[in-house]
Amino acid sequence: MLQLLLSAIGIIELLSPNALLDRAEQLALENSDDCELQSWVIPGARIEGLLIVISMWRSDRSYAAFKRFLGVIGLLALAFPRAYVEYGAELAYTDASDCRWKPWVYVGTRLVGLLYVIIALDELRND
Repeated sequence: MLQLLLSAIGIIELLSPNALLDRAEQLALENSDDCELQSWVIPGARIEGLLIVISMWRSDRSYAAFKRFLGVIGLLALAFPRAYVEYGAELAYTDASDCRWKPWVYVGTRLVGLLYVIIALDELRND
């Protein structure tokens, strides 16, 4: 089930990154219209989506490695949600300091981080 969900996210990111990012910005930013993405973000999202799909379906080893990688990312998001969001914003937006995040974003980042850590721990337990 997890493999299908992650694959679906990868496919959406690959085929329709603009719609995915627009929706995410509307949910997460108080002022989404005032924040401009860097020129590399849309092509980068497509590449990320492709890599996710390949990782999910290439082999059991690549899928397991992807889940362990999620754990590393999850630890950072869980332990340092504000820094995680701010660093990501600096990479993704031309004017990151102008972006105002909705209050739930930091708690949500921590929760997603926890989920990623649980996925990785489950994978390690299965090894």
